[in-house]
Amino acid sequence: MRQLQFQRLDAPEPLADSVYESIRSSIMDKTLAPGARVTESGIAKRLGVSKTPVREALLRLRRIGVIQPDGVRGGHVVRPSRSAIREAYEVREALEVFAVRSVAERVSDSDLELICDDAERSLRCAQRGDVAGFHEWDFAFHQAIAEAAANPRLKELIEDVNTLIRTLRQRDFPASEWSVDCAQAHMRIAAAIAHGDAAAAENEAREHIRRVEGYVLAEPQFAG
Repeated sequence: MRQLQFQRLDAPEPLADSVYESIRSSIMDKTLAPGARVTESGIAKRLGVSKTPVREALLRLRRIGVIQPDGVRGGHVVRPSRSAIREAYEVREALEVFAVRSVAERVSDSDLELICDDAERSLRCAQRGDVAGFHEWDFAFHQAIAEAAANPRLKELIEDVNTLIRTLRQRDFPASEWSVDCAQAHMRIAAAIAHGDAAAAENEAREHIRRVEGYVLAEPQFAG
């Protein structure tokens, strides 16, 4: 079992946010594994902070669904399950499809250029088997759409559900053809946005998210 190695936090700038990001990163990279118990006192000691910002961070992670309650001052990292993944992707679909439609209806030239560029870069990386590059531009593409929706609350909710999904997924796409398929979907979504075709953009985004969900649920541990 790997020893937890949190980065100690010395800077005061929003401390609760820094603590949240530290815990979130440790969960998503599996330093804090699924089912691992977390307590206010334990994390506060490792980060060198008081319990108050840790409490705030854990409450936020509980709201997202990443931490499940386990006692008065503690909890455990959510364990992956087929039902949890389905629920998370249903929420992602509702949020991102709405965002894509909103962007298609009123995208600015600068936002459109960024969205199209990110889509193209994700495809180039996928086609040459650059997994790390694909994931970087896949994230950038979806982030650009969330930003372009010009709704801070919607952007936050999309980030939250993607945090949950990354926690529930055992690993990123293992097959290069999946990455290519996803990147091609990015291109179709970007093209529909560029043409101002909100209905087509919405349909492409919905199909994309459902296909990604299918890839995740095809993993052997979720079969059945």
